Amino acid sequence: MGRRKKYYYLAVMSVLFVFTMCTLHNQLQLYKNSVEIQNEAGYFEDKLNVQSDSRHLQINSVLDKDNIFNYKGNGSSCFLSPETKELKFQTVAEDIFYVYSAYLDRRVADHYIRIMSLLNKDFNKSLDIVCYLRGDNNEYYLVSATKYVLAENHNKQYGGWVMSCPIPDDFNPCQVTVSAKVKAENYTKSLQINNITMNLIDINPANARFDYTVCVPPLYGDFLPHKLIEFMEFTKYFGAEKFIIYHHDIQNKKSRKVFEYYSNQITAIQWKLPGEIDLQLIKNHGQPLAHMDCLYRAMSITDKLVIQDIDELIVPHDKNLFWKDSLSPLFNKTVIGIGIQSAFFYNCTSKGDVVALGCTTRSQMYSRSRTKVIVKPSAVFEVGIHHVSKPLVEEYRVIFPDPWIVLLHHYRRCLKTFGMNCDNWVKDETMIRKYSAVKNRILQVKHKI
Repeated sequence: MGRRKKYYYLAVMSVLFVFTMCTLHNQLQLYKNSVEIQNEAGYFEDKLNVQSDSRHLQINSVLDKDNIFNYKGNGSSCFLSPETKELKFQTVAEDIFYVYSAYLDRRVADHYIRIMSLLNKDFNKSLDIVCYLRGDNNEYYLVSATKYVLAENHNKQYGGWVMSCPIPDDFNPCQVTVSAKVKAENYTKSLQINNITMNLIDINPANARFDYTVCVPPLYGDFLPHKLIEFMEFTKYFGAEKFIIYHHDIQNKKSRKVFEYYSNQITAIQWKLPGEIDLQLIKNHGQPLAHMDCLYRAMSITDKLVIQDIDELIVPHDKNLFWKDSLSPLFNKTVIGIGIQSAFFYNCTSKGDVVALGCTTRSQMYSRSRTKVIVKPSAVFEVGIHHVSKPLVEEYRVIFPDPWIVLLHHYRRCLKTFGMNCDNWVKDETMIRKYSAVKNRILQVKHKI
């Protein structure tokens, strides 16, 4: 009887042991599933619901060792090239918050990841942004982001924002996962929040290999191929070595051929806004944010960045032919930007099939409102459409040379905005006098295409 009771107890203990182990295994599997990150896809696939408190990402304002958890995965570098064409808008919260690119910014003592974002302005105060920072050693920090609104959103429903995620000392991230939490008292409807993981673009001005790079904001609709050819050839002659051109969708076959012809000099970035955003609710197809993305890309590409449209030429009006002789000497330790005054050129002839050589009549009045800027990108925090909104350091400044030194030629009908006088016109043959040599090159390219 004693032996039978002993076997009975052993059997019960065995069953309890197996049951306990199975329970622990299931709990462990649930935990692993809740934090699993799929390396091949490169992003969190969990979806968070703002009404499910147990699944909220907690916001930690204090960084300490308790914020770190280890992840065993691929430890290879996950940085992107500043010339990558793979980026696109990704939805964190539909109709509310979208992210496009992320930059590792170590230009000042406090380091940040800068995330280029679109935000519905109605949710500014009700949405907290959180960031998982992943390092090369596969450790993570969870931090709160601070929001920075761009100056030239023009109070549209959707605007460009920079979300800044602080980086702890001695931590080297190469990837960030962005999520959000809606404050319950401000929003009661169910809202799906997506975790979006992005590889970083490392800002490293020491890698800059060009003197002058030109950034063109989003091209949309049909544009004439000859405009782009003239823009490219004249601007290359002035001194541009690299072009970063944003576009929505190039439908014109000849325009596509122009991009192909200049493919060694152009980095073409497709700029497609989220489909649910009404274009009337955002400034110029998101131009302010495109400028910012281009600015931060350029920090690792070029010493100086020119921001302009393809119907504009920045022309030296002094004795010099090239930007390096006319403009480069104007920069110094504190001058990090040049604002170029503009004039409208209109009533053009078809002389030689080159518009800039046929437009010899300009507005007598110069505009200091419709300026375009040339900047040292690594010395700027925010750039707008017509000005430097915020330098990196307060001591940095922007100067405005006289128009007889350099002038922006704007080849379009004069607009009577910002106090512009469109009634008085003068003769200006600067392009014919100094740059007629470019004509043959333009005609050759047009013939090839």
